[in-house]
Amino acid sequence: MSNIDKARVALASLPRCNAKSRQSGVQCKNPGLGAGGKCRFHGGASTGRPPTHGRLTKANLINRDWVRLLLGMLAFENPGFKVSWFNPGSMTMARASEVMKAQKLRRR
Repeated sequence: MSNIDKARVALASLPRCNAKSRQSGVQCKNPGLGAGGKCRFHGGASTGRPPTHGRLTKANLINRDWVRLLLGMLAFENPGFKVSWFNPGSMTMARASEVMKAQKLRRR
């Protein structure tokens, strides 16, 4: 028996999808996945939640604001210090205190 024949036998032994057509009543011919018995087209195994981009996670927002806060301190202490992407007006005092609390909790 060749590998292709073995694969066909294995595929034929899998349970079929439980979904049926509304018009003809014919059962789906794809193999069912998981406990629900549905194929990937009719609601089978999920690939999970979509990944969040690194720019939008809470930890990365705190890290970014922490860097902004440190750069703001450097700019305040050293008048000649300039960074092209740093905008000191974008950080409020409330956000600065929130970032400092988060960094303290993280370092414990």
